[in-house]
Amino acid sequence: MQITEVSVLGVRSAVVVLRHRHTPLRFVLVPTIHMGRPEYYRRITERIARSQLIVAETYDGPSSTGLAYVTAMRLTRQCQARGLVHQNIDYAALGVPVVWPDGLLLRGRRDRVPLLGWLDLALLVPALTVSMAVGGRAWLLARNLEVSDDSEVRVPLFNRAILVERDRLLTADLAGIHERRAAEDIEVAVVYGAAHMPAVMRTLAPLGYRPLRAGDWLTAIPF
Repeated sequence: MQITEVSVLGVRSAVVVLRHRHTPLRFVLVPTIHMGRPEYYRRITERIARSQLIVAETYDGPSSTGLAYVTAMRLTRQCQARGLVHQNIDYAALGVPVVWPDGLLLRGRRDRVPLLGWLDLALLVPALTVSMAVGGRAWLLARNLEVSDDSEVRVPLFNRAILVERDRLLTADLAGIHERRAAEDIEVAVVYGAAHMPAVMRTLAPLGYRPLRAGDWLTAIPF
């Protein structure tokens, strides 16, 4: 199943509802692209506000990865940069309980870029700036922004250990929610970067969760 895509329509992500045949609990997967138009994050916020529990990345707001992309796009005067913002979702305003699986791994305030985030910026901005300068207007189509449920996500070597550990923490919490709350008629929104979603789907599938229907697509960057 496709989770994110890059096409003539732009860069999009799919909202996927997973249901179990024998229990009412539903997981709503909301893969995020860490940069996009404000209306993209507004639509995400509206969707997750309808859930009864949110499982979210500790530092997706503000996202250091999204900030690195937006900064590099502006430095190289990419036309798609107009109107883009980096991800910053105000969970406190939603009034919905939030679980932060990587909260102990990534300590600090959730409304500030952490130390590891600044390291991301320092390493990513120069590399992205060169990539965009060389690739010109076609760089976005050449980026590996497409993710499906069976993708082997490619990330920089210095991020791989953190990605694997955060996947482990996330999937352990989701399995725990299934064990404790499977009998409840609730929606659990999983709001994480798209790179984490293959691990999520590989964890929930053996527990009996299947896509309810084709995902609703949200456009982060229109072309």
